[in-house]
Amino acid sequence: MCPTLPSLARTSLVRALFVRAPLACALAAALIPLAPAPSLHAQQDPLLQDLRWREIGNANQRGRISSIDALQDDWTHVVVGTASGGVWKSTNAGQTWTSIFDNYGSASIGDVTIHQANPDIIWVGTGEEDGRNTAAWGDGVYKSTDGGQTFQHVGLDDVYHIGSVVLHPDDPNRIWVTALGNIWDPDGGRRGLFHSTDGGQTWQHVTNGLPNDGRTGALYLVQDPSDANTMYVSFWERHRTAYVMDSGGPNGGIFKSTDGGQSWRELTTGLPEGPSGKIGLAVSQSDPNVLMAHYEHGYQPDEDDPAYDDMSRLGSGLYRSEDGGESWEYVNRYWSRPFYYNHVAISPLDPELTYHYNQTLMYSEDGGRTLHTYENRGGGHCWHAIWLDPHNKERFWTGSDGGVTLTHDGGDNWVNHKNLNATQYYRVDVDMRDPYYVCGGLQDAGSSCGPSMTRADGIYLSEWYNLQGGDGTHIQIDPSDWRIVYTNRDPRGAGPQTLRTNVVTRGSVDIRPNKGVNILNYDEYITPEIEAEQLAKGWGPAPEPGEDFDYRRAGSGAFRWNWLPPMRLSPHDPSTFYTGANHLFRSTDRGDTWRIISPDLTKNDPVKTKKESGGLTPDAFPGGGAEYYGTIVTIGESPLARGVLWVGTDDGNVQLSRDGGRSWTNVAANIRGLPSDSFYVSRVIPSRFDAATAYVSYDAHESGNFEPWIFKTTDWGRTWTSLRANLPADEPVYAIEQDQVNPDLLFAGTEFGIYYTVDGGASWQELDAGLPTVAVHDIVVHPRDPDLIIGTHGRGIWILDDIQGLQQLTPEVRASRLHLFDGPPATQWLDVEPQYDGGAYAFIGENPSKDATLSYWLGSGVRGPVTFEFTDASGAVVRRCTEQGQPGINRVEWDLRQGSARGACAADLEELGDRVEPGSYRVHVTAGGETVHGSLHVRPDPMLEVR
Repeated sequence: MCPTLPSLARTSLVRALFVRAPLACALAAALIPLAPAPSLHAQQDPLLQDLRWREIGNANQRGRISSIDALQDDWTHVVVGTASGGVWKSTNAGQTWTSIFDNYGSASIGDVTIHQANPDIIWVGTGEEDGRNTAAWGDGVYKSTDGGQTFQHVGLDDVYHIGSVVLHPDDPNRIWVTALGNIWDPDGGRRGLFHSTDGGQTWQHVTNGLPNDGRTGALYLVQDPSDANTMYVSFWERHRTAYVMDSGGPNGGIFKSTDGGQSWRELTTGLPEGPSGKIGLAVSQSDPNVLMAHYEHGYQPDEDDPAYDDMSRLGSGLYRSEDGGESWEYVNRYWSRPFYYNHVAISPLDPELTYHYNQTLMYSEDGGRTLHTYENRGGGHCWHAIWLDPHNKERFWTGSDGGVTLTHDGGDNWVNHKNLNATQYYRVDVDMRDPYYVCGGLQDAGSSCGPSMTRADGIYLSEWYNLQGGDGTHIQIDPSDWRIVYTNRDPRGAGPQTLRTNVVTRGSVDIRPNKGVNILNYDEYITPEIEAEQLAKGWGPAPEPGEDFDYRRAGSGAFRWNWLPPMRLSPHDPSTFYTGANHLFRSTDRGDTWRIISPDLTKNDPVKTKKESGGLTPDAFPGGGAEYYGTIVTIGESPLARGVLWVGTDDGNVQLSRDGGRSWTNVAANIRGLPSDSFYVSRVIPSRFDAATAYVSYDAHESGNFEPWIFKTTDWGRTWTSLRANLPADEPVYAIEQDQVNPDLLFAGTEFGIYYTVDGGASWQELDAGLPTVAVHDIVVHPRDPDLIIGTHGRGIWILDDIQGLQQLTPEVRASRLHLFDGPPATQWLDVEPQYDGGAYAFIGENPSKDATLSYWLGSGVRGPVTFEFTDASGAVVRRCTEQGQPGINRVEWDLRQGSARGACAADLEELGDRVEPGSYRVHVTAGGETVHGSLHVRPDPMLEVR
């Protein structure tokens, strides 16, 4: 049996309090004792002791940045918070970065703040405030007193999302934190403004004059630079479900305190009446009476409306105060997808110079009245963070969905930091090249492909290539021809743009199923009544044949597509291709033509499938569509029985067809133990070993449920068994995968990492092996090589090389004293270095070891030394060496050189001989008085075989 909890140390007291937050929500003021940060590695897993994840990239696409802070007197000393990739620090202006928040409770960061008087003090508020559909949550506030080498958890573990962490300029023990609460549960988590006077040991929930309805949270807090007792805070009510995002409420607004935050009053003069949404705030450093607010309101006339120029009719846009917030002037109607943006800043040196970093990056030289767009944006897009140098108005840092950028000349030119990998992958796939490539779809960065290893020292950014724009989602690679790659992007209005691309020529064809173009049997399934129903729900008519595709105008007709539109190549024929909306489609000619092969497989709830979302601001475009509901989200075809199809939907259905789609059965009703029948089905995976067996996981966090849900059937869905076992109670499951070799070896990706089981789900163990805390959104076991590949939503793609020890771990092996596992062939790779490696500002992915690797098992009573002899075909010993082993799975590396070494088999000693010739070698392993035998094949670089 695998070790059970507490080795899964993320279920510490801190996280347990977080999960049971409603118990604490009744307290207006909570006194939470200072606790050390939880250790994530409470004990060494003997099955993983020699395994280690390696990060390959892709850092070209960067990833969403949520917060930036730097020293006011040293702009080169900077700390960056990411949406889902932790915290990074640089002391050389970003030439190099150190990840300083790898092993803590959450990788989602709301705010990072350096104490200016003592930069060794760094505060981190977890849980990003940008409320998009993939927004992850935090577990409170952390504090470092050693420059980020270590952090302590200092409470507020039940506030989920943090907008601001503000420090008193003179007293390091006084801190204010704005908390938004659980975005996925209107009653979940504490919301509001919290204050500590003892460095975070205890916290007071400040409510005097502030909203305290349990629904409205605190967003941004800014402080008067000349008087730390004068502060301004914005409050925002927001709520998300899987099918709607609602921004705005009656109790939001802007509030002011002049007594250090003990009492507050609402500022209303000159601001619009009625419900408010997200409000960005900024205060001038050079003139503290000047404030700017980017205000979301329900009144938003179009530019062609005669009322647009009538600024007496207050609504969404920019407001300016020049008397400390006592009165406001409406200066600009500009707004841009407020729930995701509404960011504003004021130059520390010029109160008329303002910055508006939203979907685009703009500035104003007249206090926000006239906006100018930066022509050169330095590779950034969709901005969320900015830091302005108080000594040089030309220099500032920005953070966006495109990463971190820096300008020294006021935005004319930028340093684009591709050496910080915070990329957010949705899905990944692998091809069959040698070495193989990995492709994946990323948030707001299209789809990209890169090698799993190179013949150089590392995996350079120049090795990667991009295939599609937008939000890259699912991706599939033809296993018979690596040049053919299928990609999807977010659906926006008319459904996903599905491309079939030749990755050599980059030529692509749009193969999206389209009425009147390539759907051969549309009328067999779609009636005029269905079309009318969809139109009534606001989905709009599909583009006509030959009509230019325009996301702003097009509709999706009778079909509803998820934000991550699923697709799957048949394991029986790479020309057969499936994709799903609310109906399932099949193509047998690589997507040139399609047939609908199912009725609507969702619940088709008439309320939840309306195409409307956003709250005060409709969010149809740009970027809308994340809440499209009543859709297929996961597809699987049995690799053992052609035409056995499994489909999971975002509203809880698990559909099975055993006849290629002619008939369907919803087997979800047979799954017992779920609190709801409408949870999002994150995966349905047909077994590779038994056609009647399948695995289903649910991700219920969008329903306010953060528990892990995994089930297995062995009888075509008639009965199901829960496999959650000892998985942490607060980690929703995003992905499951079954191994290619061992039917009992399963993997589960969650919001906080990845877990494995070697006993079919009876018990689970964390598969950390050096992986930072990060959400794992996809898992692939390579079909040829014994590698495990994951796509993380925040730290790019990682590979665990050679898991054959886990794949071959039978009960018989575990009962033995010594066992040598069959291993992959060793390759004498050529050394091919590029002309340029990208320099200091480029990320370099890690290659695997290029030595021969062998895995072996030592029983509980056996310890090293372990002796290895490698003999050639004639029986002559070509290498003898010794390693120290420990009980469990061990790994040894042989550098493929001849000779004898007293130490490691990859000792690289000068007295060793030349490298061995390609061929087959016998391996003899001796430990604890026993000897086992195996073989190893050494091959030349496959490049040498190319003609």
